[in-house]
Amino acid sequence: MQTAETSRATTVALLERLKRHMPEIWSQAEVVGQWVWLEFNIAPEKCVRTKLKALGFHWNGHRKCWQHPCGVRSERSSRDPRDKYEVTPASALPLNEFTPGAAKEFKVVALRECPLPETLLVCDTPDKAHEYWRLHIATNPYFNPECECFVILMLNTRHRVKGHQLVTIGTMDTLLVHPREVFRAAVIVGAARIVLMHNHPSGEPAPSEADIKVTRDLIRAGQLIKIDVVDHVIVGNPNHSSLRALGYFYQ
Repeated sequence: MQTAETSRATTVALLERLKRHMPEIWSQAEVVGQWVWLEFNIAPEKCVRTKLKALGFHWNGHRKCWQHPCGVRSERSSRDPRDKYEVTPASALPLNEFTPGAAKEFKVVALRECPLPETLLVCDTPDKAHEYWRLHIATNPYFNPECECFVILMLNTRHRVKGHQLVTIGTMDTLLVHPREVFRAAVIVGAARIVLMHNHPSGEPAPSEADIKVTRDLIRAGQLIKIDVVDHVIVGNPNHSSLRALGYFYQ
């Protein structure tokens, strides 16, 4: 019979593998007792389901979530286990991410393909950026409409979309944004310019003073590394706003 310490070590090891192989959904994981649970707002893509199964997760139709037992048996019950066991977010557990004195080799991995209609091959207007958000960001499992989500669209020299990256998820009215994280992926994929985007859960797309300041800071950072910040589009419900169109961009 496994001890509690051994069970917890198994749980932590699984979370480390989940963060390494599926970082886009790791933060959604919860530890219920020793089990790891994953819930999604919408059904995940087939490739995500395949990876979860490869890691040992199974779909619990009764609880409507993906679960991994981490070697701990549990009797089926009509009661919600979360009423009995402690629930801990994956982000609250210390993980052994780095080995002291060891370096790592990194590579860029595409998370999924986002087919584009002809009207979105060129993303040169706020309306087209908003349409991209509606098709590929608002429909993704990581998107939480109750929190501000900051995303960059990466474009080539012809304003054609190369891809996008979720940079950070904040709270219902705040975001922590740093130029290092904003431009990292753009530099790696060789983007010529980027479009900044984030949502306002309140539904009101008018920019705040913090939005304006962050935008201008990122414009200056982009000028140093020769990656143009084309626009900052704020997504509300149902409207959106463009900081460039509102006159907040300057050279």
